[in-house]
Amino acid sequence: MASIDTPRIRRRWPVYVLLVLVGLVVAAVGAISWLLLDTNRLRSALEEGISKLSDRPFLIDGEFDISPGRVTTFRGTNIRWLNPAWSEQPDMLTVRKLSFSVDLWSVIRGPIVIESAQAEDASLLFEWNEEGQFNWQMAGKDARTDKPDERSNPLHLLLGQTELRNVEIRVRHPGLTDELRVDVEQASQQHDAQDMLVVASSVSVGGREIAVRGRVGPFAELIAGGAIDYQADLVGANGSLAAKGHFDRLRAPIAPSLELTAVAADAEEILKALAIRPVTRGKVQLQARIAPAGDRLASSVKGNFGEFNIDAGLASKSVTSFGEFSLALSSDGPRVGALARLAGIDHLPDASYTLHVDANRDGQSLQVKQLSFSSDGISLEASGVAHKLPELRDLDVDIALRAGSAQTIGKLFALASLPALPLDIKATIKSKGGGHKDALRARFALGNIEGELSGDLSEERDFAGSTFSYRGRSPDLRELARSRGITLPAVVPAGLEVDLELLPERLHVKRLVANVDDNQLAASGMIDFGLAGTVFAFDPRMTGSDLGSLARVFLGNEKAGYFPGGSYELTARLALKGKRLTISSGDARAGSNLLGFDGSVDFAGEIPKVDGKITAKGTSLAELIKPEIAKGVPVAAYSLSSALRVSEQGVALDDLQFSLADSSLSGRLSSGWPGKPEQVGFDLTAAGSNLRAVLPEFPGYVAAPVAFRIEARGRSDPTGINIEALKGKLADAGVDMAGKLILKPSFSADGLRLSVSGPKLSDLGRVKAWPLADLPFAVSTTMTGSENRLSMDDLQLTLGDSDLKGSVRIDTQTRPDIDLNVRSDYLHLDQLLAHRTVATGETGEASGISQTTPDGKRKKLFSDNALRFEALRDFDGTLMASVTNVDSEHRQLRNVRANATLKDGLLVVKQLQADEHSGTLKAGFSVDSRDKQLLVKGDLQGSDVVFAIRGMSKEDHDQLPHLDLNSSFSASGNSISGLAAGLSGYFWLHASKGSFPSMEVGALYGDFASLLISTLNPFVKKDPYSKLSCGGIYLEANKGRVATAPAVVMQTDKLSIVAKGTIDLRSEAIDFAFKTTPLRGVGLSAGDIINPFIKLAGTLQAPVLRLDVQNAAIEGGVAAATAGMSILATSLWDRWIGSSDACEKVREEARKIRNRAGKAG
Repeated sequence: MASIDTPRIRRRWPVYVLLVLVGLVVAAVGAISWLLLDTNRLRSALEEGISKLSDRPFLIDGEFDISPGRVTTFRGTNIRWLNPAWSEQPDMLTVRKLSFSVDLWSVIRGPIVIESAQAEDASLLFEWNEEGQFNWQMAGKDARTDKPDERSNPLHLLLGQTELRNVEIRVRHPGLTDELRVDVEQASQQHDAQDMLVVASSVSVGGREIAVRGRVGPFAELIAGGAIDYQADLVGANGSLAAKGHFDRLRAPIAPSLELTAVAADAEEILKALAIRPVTRGKVQLQARIAPAGDRLASSVKGNFGEFNIDAGLASKSVTSFGEFSLALSSDGPRVGALARLAGIDHLPDASYTLHVDANRDGQSLQVKQLSFSSDGISLEASGVAHKLPELRDLDVDIALRAGSAQTIGKLFALASLPALPLDIKATIKSKGGGHKDALRARFALGNIEGELSGDLSEERDFAGSTFSYRGRSPDLRELARSRGITLPAVVPAGLEVDLELLPERLHVKRLVANVDDNQLAASGMIDFGLAGTVFAFDPRMTGSDLGSLARVFLGNEKAGYFPGGSYELTARLALKGKRLTISSGDARAGSNLLGFDGSVDFAGEIPKVDGKITAKGTSLAELIKPEIAKGVPVAAYSLSSALRVSEQGVALDDLQFSLADSSLSGRLSSGWPGKPEQVGFDLTAAGSNLRAVLPEFPGYVAAPVAFRIEARGRSDPTGINIEALKGKLADAGVDMAGKLILKPSFSADGLRLSVSGPKLSDLGRVKAWPLADLPFAVSTTMTGSENRLSMDDLQLTLGDSDLKGSVRIDTQTRPDIDLNVRSDYLHLDQLLAHRTVATGETGEASGISQTTPDGKRKKLFSDNALRFEALRDFDGTLMASVTNVDSEHRQLRNVRANATLKDGLLVVKQLQADEHSGTLKAGFSVDSRDKQLLVKGDLQGSDVVFAIRGMSKEDHDQLPHLDLNSSFSASGNSISGLAAGLSGYFWLHASKGSFPSMEVGALYGDFASLLISTLNPFVKKDPYSKLSCGGIYLEANKGRVATAPAVVMQTDKLSIVAKGTIDLRSEAIDFAFKTTPLRGVGLSAGDIINPFIKLAGTLQAPVLRLDVQNAAIEGGVAAATAGMSILATSLWDRWIGSSDACEKVREEARKIRNRAGKAG
């Protein structure tokens, strides 16, 4: 049966194949019909296909339609082709309405023929970025790079009849000054009777209208890639461009021709229209030609573009091949900087230039007969032959370059470090024939630096086997240093010697020696260009007599101060393998300091990873850390060792061990650098026998010479400081702190506890010129807070017998606002201020007292130093204070109250009140810092006030005179002397009847007051008690001039003492006259008064007493001695002041003067 059926099966197999083919055709037709008959399905397929091919979205947002046929028509509206992701512009193509008809057969056989096309309201963007990316570049990694087939048509797309309306073309390029906009109002392309394509268009470029007309064809030859003619004319208001020519065949042109003429009235207008920097102006006349000349093509460009001229001729085999050519080029112009700016090179001067090139190539041989360029002091001359192109071997080259300033060359090649010194280079390469190395010789001079380069260039691949030798020297680097803005104090000679050998994929640095004065760098090593194994290995060594002087040569005096002085020897071993650099510093020495690093740096990640150990030791830390870095660094032996680790997580010093004299610091430090440098972690312990001896200088603080131990652990970042634990001992004083201070998003605290106590406050050191007292002390508080608020509600302070407690609240939401509410049971001012007195006595500046004027000739009481009152404008605040008892040497106060506010630079003390033994003191004042000068105003009242001496017996205290005070004042100025010079107001003091120990006047008011009283009243020395009947001081001040109003009076049981005079607070001069008069009825006469007339002169800082020891004539002598106050010398005054109610008479007269002053004010 099998043998019978086999022939039948064989006859049927063609039928089966035919059925399969028919099925495939039916399936294909069905699939195409299924796709074409559903426009939405075709739209999606088209969008997806174009998007995938172009790697950017293609969208048809409006209508879409297709008319299938041999010539298929596509229609669409609102078409968008999105820009690549790197662009900031959303679309590279938008079309409101598009219609085109394509010959489907042309899609298969090529080129694609669009028989008709219409587009309206379209926008087309051509864009390049700084990296050179082009938004229409869509070729992927699989794009073909084959050479074009000479039989193929170079035109892949042809447009037949075309109509464009309202098309906008935008060009964005880094080289353009602005976006270039080309508006095509209307453009059409039609066939004429000769089958030529005729193009007509109206275009606006940068607001300038241009008419475009042209012809190309025949159209059939365009399709076939045959011979065509073309002509184009562009005509605008400023100029025109005309081009015409012929291609003998498009597929592979052999003898094409071109004639082009460009004419314009102003080149600057053309550049502006094209959004190009307007670097020239003037007429444009350019002619370009391409024409056959025997077996070659002759090309030429001649004419001018504005101020730039060009004359160039090129002869070559074809327009696409330059294996054989000859070139002659000449160009000149007034501003080479303008051309450089077009190429993106800035800073070149706008100097004239000339350029000449004469070169030809024949196969492997390229001969440059002449290459010359000159401009702005630069001259380049070169000629030579390359015998074996494209390889740079077997060369004969001569180059000479001269520049008035190497800096100009640096600008041209982006070498900003070249100095402004003359440069002269001459170099030659001479061929020794095949199989021999070319000889390289070069000499150059840069200022007073001279150098020579010699070498042998191998003919091996990558010049392997070549050797180079360089020798350079300078008798004095000061010229080079001055060009870099560095001043060297003396002659600095320098030299450099380098010997290199180029091996296969490696560079052998046989010898490198650099000498700068008596400093030397020597090194040798290998650099591997093949990146296999070790990339490079070097063993550098630097030696010299003074590292600081070497730093001054290269870094200048300011930065050189950071380097230690003295002789040095720095050695290292460097090896880079893969991306890992290994460093071993060996025994590096700088002065008496030994420095070391052993470890590695891994460059594999974004952040180099460092893992190594750093060491340092020396006999003096101050030698290593100079005053430019930190002042007051101890002169003591030190040592340091730590593991250094750097990674993406940050920097860490692990196992930190630092010692200075007998003090030590150990633990761990870390930072989030470089990503988060503000994140710091610490776990440290410091200990030693003398804190002052190991701390550098801190402005305003001097540590105590006490033993110490401090342990601190915590972290800080921009949001706050978290102190996990801080415990310390300074001598017997203890410090304990823990908690968190929150800085962001608002200032506050989270349970920050502080406790400091000890038997002597001085163990903490001293601040500025104020030593801290040797008194027991304790401070404790807890800081808490909420958003923008910090509170210390349990503040407790004690110092000796004094105490203070209360609360401090700080609000930082807008402007810092400090609310201080404190109270005290007892304040001992003598204990608190004793050390302040000592300190101010040392300098005189701490209290605002200036000892001498700037010329050093006259002493002053009031300082001219400017008062620092800016802090009054930095924050607001309130103060509520109450003190039960206040003790000082001469006063004992009770129930002291203070109430003050500070707002926008205005300090107002509403209440300052204290109770005395039997009386009360009240004051109020304001300090206004809102203007350029301080304005101070105030009032003072006192009733039944007693000035007592501490330790005085109760009997003596009860006999003291009671005082009434009344004063009002105002002053303006920016210093103590300025405020004194601007003082206006009055001061009254009235003393009631009483007595005081005669010898205690000095203790109350000073030695000079004691001398003055004993001179005025001779009975002081005889009577143990001075009995005061009454007294009064009545002063008026007006702009710094203080005068008695009417007098100063004191009346005892035997005498009346009266004074009149002035104090000029501007000059601090005193001019007072005193007269002593015996009371009537007490049995005394003027003869019993040794010195009835006394003159008080001099200054507030150095007062002087002048006595009328000869009892001169009253009328004349006293008038002169009292500066004209002759009222003191009249008998009427004697009778008036010598009466028992003299004090009341003076007081009444003072009231009259004050009333008149008040009415006048």
